[in-house]
Amino acid sequence: MPRDFESTTESEPPSTAAVDDALTAARVDRILAMAHLKDDAHVALIGHRTLPSLLALLQRGCRAVRCLRPDAPSPDREAADLAWIVDVKGERELDAALHAARARVGVSGRVVVEGAECICRAGCTVQDHALAAGLDVVSFDHIANRVVLAALRQNHQSAPSGLAAAA
Repeated sequence: MPRDFESTTESEPPSTAAVDDALTAARVDRILAMAHLKDDAHVALIGHRTLPSLLALLQRGCRAVRCLRPDAPSPDREAADLAWIVDVKGERELDAALHAARARVGVSGRVVVEGAECICRAGCTVQDHALAAGLDVVSFDHIANRVVLAALRQNHQSAPSGLAAAA
């Protein structure tokens, strides 16, 4: 008695890898747009679980992508157009990541912090940590919980000391 093998087998569920890749690619597109960067930017990813973003950035055409951990030393100071901070755990890692990011982006690069609301506790904000690292808020995305930072301008840095000298 011949059996119809195809009718008795279950179809496989759809692959989640394709969906995850599409979401990561869309996230990369949004980050590059928020930071006003071209596809061929140099990017430093700082945080944990950065591999999907690294692959998406390379597929997007970024010239160089480097992954860094906020809790590990990085002897090089390779310049980057964008430092993207993802999945840091707590304020200590955020501070380390912001200082590493500031050293890499110079005066014209951008820093994007993912999950900004979840990192800080006890009333402290990402802006407080950013200012301590020499960065200031350029824009934010409340829906995606992202903050874009850039180097403080010289006149912003000198204002507090000028006020203190006048007092």
